[in-house]
Formats: sequence, C-alpha cells, structure tokens
Amino acid sequence: MLVTVFGSLNYDLVTFTKRVPNAGETFAADRFETHIGGKGLNQAVALAKLRSPTSNIKVEMIGSVGKDAFGEEILQCLQENGVCVEKIRTLTEVKTGVATILVEENSGQNRILIAAGANGCTDYVPETLEKLFPSDNLPSLDYVIFQNEIPGTIPTIQWLNAHRPGHKIVYNPSPFKETDKQIWELVDVLVVNEIEALQIVSSVYSVRDAEHMALKASKNAIMGYKSIANALTGDLLTNGDDSGVIITLGELGVVFKTKKDKEASHLEAAKVAKVVDTTGAGDTFLGAVVTQLCSGESMRDAVAFAVKASAIGIQRSGAAESIPLFNEIL
Repeated sequence: MLVTVFGSLNYDLVTFTKRVPNAGETFAADRFETHIGGKGLNQAVALAKLRSPTSNIKVEMIGSVGKDAFGEEILQCLQENGVCVEKIRTLTEVKTGVATILVEENSGQNRILIAAGANGCTDYVPETLEKLFPSDNLPSLDYVIFQNEIPGTIPTIQWLNAHRPGHKIVYNPSPFKETDKQIWELVDVLVVNEIEALQIVSSVYSVRDAEHMALKASKNAIMGYKSIANALTGDLLTNGDDSGVIITLGELGVVFKTKKDKEASHLEAAKVAKVVDTTGAGDTFLGAVVTQLCSGESMRDAVAFAVKASAIGIQRSGAAESIPLFNEIL
C-alpha cells in the first residue's frame, strides 16, 4: 500500500515572542529555533510516524529542494523518519524553500511567511508525471495527498484523474486558492479548517447561499459547519460512498461526513493542559486520518485517532518534531 505526498519542503526559521512587533518597531524576542517543515514534509512525516508498526503502508514524497545545507537536512529528516525520497529533485539553480514563523507564546498562535524557493519549481509536465506515477505494478490501494504550497497541485490532480483513476485523492487546500468547481469533484477526501470551508462555500455557491451558510456557522459553529459538510459532500464529491469532507474547528473539535452518511457528525477536541505551538497541527491531523483510512478504519475512528494525535502535537514545539508516534496515541 503506497501513500504519496505531493507537496512542499521548507526549512523553518522560528522566533518565539511575547507579542508581534508593530510596523517599524524592534522588539526583543525570547528565543530562536530552526525546524524542518513545509506542509508536504509535515504530512509525510506524520504518515510515517503515525502508521501502525504492523501495517504495510509505504510513504513517499514528491517535491523539490535546493542543493544547499537546508535541502540536505530535509532529505535526512525524511529518511530518518522512514519516508522514501527517491522522487525528490535537488535543484542547483534555486535555494530550498524557507518559512519564517513567529510564535506568540502567550496564545500559541503563529504567523508564517513563506519563500517558495525550490518549491516553486514543482510543476511537472505529463511526461514527468508518467515517471512519478508509473502505471505498471500499481498497488491495490494508494492515496495521493495534496496541499496548495506548490504550483503543480491542480494540474497533477487533473492528470491523475484522467490517467490513474484508481488513486484516491486527499486534498488539503491550504493556503486557499480559487479553483473551478470541477476540481473539487475529483477529490476523495477533502480536509479543511473552518476558514477554508467558508472560502470553498464562497467560491462554489451563489452569494446568497454562501452568506446564509456563513451566518449559520457564526451563530452556532458546530451546527453551521455540519450544514456546510452536508452541502459540500452532496454537491461536490462524486467519487463514491467513501469520499468525504472533514472540517477541523480547533478547540471546538471536528465535523465530518462521508457520502454514505445521512448527516454530518461531530467529535469534540481533546482537552490539553497548555498549548505550546500549533504549527503543524493540521498536518499531523491529516497524516493521522490517512494512516487510519489506509488501515481500513471508518472515517469516525480515523478522525478520533487524529484528534488525539494533534492534541499531543500542539503541546510540543516545532512542526515535524512535534508529531507523535503511533504507540503514543494508543
């Protein structure tokens, strides 16, 4: 069983501060750290660390790094966590992508600036995709995971649908970008947070319907997002009864629905003593969900497992480093 992450590879430069400085202001930060990151890398590491030791899940990464010290550390991190790096390109003409992250220690919230670097070169022609996703000896079930931090996401989803229809597409459209309604219909599992869910609603429904759904969500978040999950699952996803929508709501938990469910469901968030750093929490959640779906678990059980995984992660510093191991969830 093969899970491929098609995504970004960044080197994170993290500054911890009591508050973010105002324009033109110099403010003394508390400390500085470096971490391996990028949504693609975080999700690949989450998949590798959160798969059961007895599973037959293989995790591979497709992306690009620069021929520099940051790129070398990224490849080493992936290999140490059991992720196959054979399909990652090392480019000489650009630097490895960098994320500059400000973490407010009082709240645990973060602000992120991304310089794409080599990630901006991850837009493949069909001939390259033929080599990256060979048609011979395909596994009986495989997943391909996408985000929006690289330019080749939408063309690759379209190519896979046309040429490798057996692949299951998991899409985390972050950061959100406007796209045609037809793209959402190619997705098997859509994973979004509450803001991205509203952005999708605004992009695919009439202004009146979108405002109505947003108003319901603002008055009663859980009930409102259940309605949104019902609508998105019914109107957008067309790839069978197992396709579904997952909407993460932070401390309010998770709303989710598959095509075969009559109504969306809600699971509460796990309570934690202290939030240290939310960087990578969504990536941990997604990786945990997919490992469980690959193992044959239901959407409800996969989401419950992922809630616990992300709850552990936000009590630690860093992105990839904060992701727990499978046995820790148990």
